[in-house]
Amino acid sequence: MVSSWFSCDLISSLMKHVLVIAYYFPPMGLSGIQRTLKFVKYLGEFGWKPTVLTITPHAYFAFDDSFLAELEERDVEIWRTPPGGIFSMVGPRRTISLRNERLRKFLNRVSQFFFVPDNKIGWRKQVRRFLEEKDLGTFDAVYSTAPPYTDHLVGLDIKRRTGLPLVIDFRDAWVEYPFHIYWTPWHRHRHEALERMVVREADAVITTNRFVRDLLLRRQANPSAAERMHVISQGFDSADFQAPPTGHVPPMDPGCLNIVYTGIFYEDRDPLILFKALVLLRDERPEVYLRLRFYMVGYVQEEYREMGRVMGVGDRLVYCGYVEHNVSVEWVRNADVLWFNIGARRKGYETVSPGKAFEYLGSGKPIIAAIPRNEIGEMLAAFDHTFLIDPEDHHAFASVLADLTERHARGEMPKGDREKIDRYDRRTLTGRLAAVLDNITATIKQHSAS
Repeated sequence: MVSSWFSCDLISSLMKHVLVIAYYFPPMGLSGIQRTLKFVKYLGEFGWKPTVLTITPHAYFAFDDSFLAELEERDVEIWRTPPGGIFSMVGPRRTISLRNERLRKFLNRVSQFFFVPDNKIGWRKQVRRFLEEKDLGTFDAVYSTAPPYTDHLVGLDIKRRTGLPLVIDFRDAWVEYPFHIYWTPWHRHRHEALERMVVREADAVITTNRFVRDLLLRRQANPSAAERMHVISQGFDSADFQAPPTGHVPPMDPGCLNIVYTGIFYEDRDPLILFKALVLLRDERPEVYLRLRFYMVGYVQEEYREMGRVMGVGDRLVYCGYVEHNVSVEWVRNADVLWFNIGARRKGYETVSPGKAFEYLGSGKPIIAAIPRNEIGEMLAAFDHTFLIDPEDHHAFASVLADLTERHARGEMPKGDREKIDRYDRRTLTGRLAAVLDNITATIKQHSAS
């Protein structure tokens, strides 16, 4: 027992420490937290002990306690502060309904007028107060992830106060985020100025794709900034697919082509292309239509359910509601086919790297992706088990569904190339983040020594 304690204590003392700034973190759910969670989960295997600075859970769209359970065996400390700002008026943890997408979008646009860079800006003051009582001298680096872009401002505050190297991670583009609007020229100018400042002062910058990296670099006056920029894509956690069944997913009809969509619909990512494709098959290929079953695993707003009923395709749809991530992965594992869509009805779609695409990829199951020409589309096109269609072309969607239905009946469904898929494993990607952290800390030590 003493030997075991001594070895663990020795290992801990040899590890470097990183402070992770993440407003969104478990038990908050949905896709925005998974990249950060998995980095935190695996960093210890690469010599970095993470401490997470996040908020005390308040009213939010979804909570998922299974995410926190993944960290129980890991040496991870979590510091929580009140959210501050307008969210100080919001009550403790409770789930907010996502029934009305129009209302959500309206409130989101209004907040973009009043809050720059986002409505989480009040958390910045809360963190400053909280850290006054903390000793940050034990840390070797700071890592912030955005959105919300307030996280990067918090990370920059800490770098300026302590001199610690800062790594900033863009899960989405900042200025070109497709669902952000600029009410006035001042709003856009202010966002651009904040982005330039953070990128200029950061010791390393990480993006999920090349397109976002190039956009950030374009606004930097110093071309050498490219040396500090790295692309680490989204990914999947192979451990999620090795977990035993939860018992919460009912058997699927083997006589049907069972197609699963996980997550939520929002903005221009709606199920309209699916409904149109089903109408086409119902009217022209009823023998295919009756062998299709679509499972919606996640929140589906009432307006979209009503849309399916009005279009007369509700009999092919099964609404499963929001489930914890481990159950969602089980739905993915049990599906015959997976589908997702990225709308192309607004500028900025080129910047999007949905984590869902990579989780689907990890399953090895056939994927239908209604996706415009962007980097994610190029990545998926390299696999033989993926089917890419234009997000406005419901005829192509119907054609792919008919083809896969026939393949399923013959037992000839395509499978993914495991060797190529495993390049996107979260543990592998975390090793790349650790390498960035190692590099910047080693560089600073060299400069200090000289």
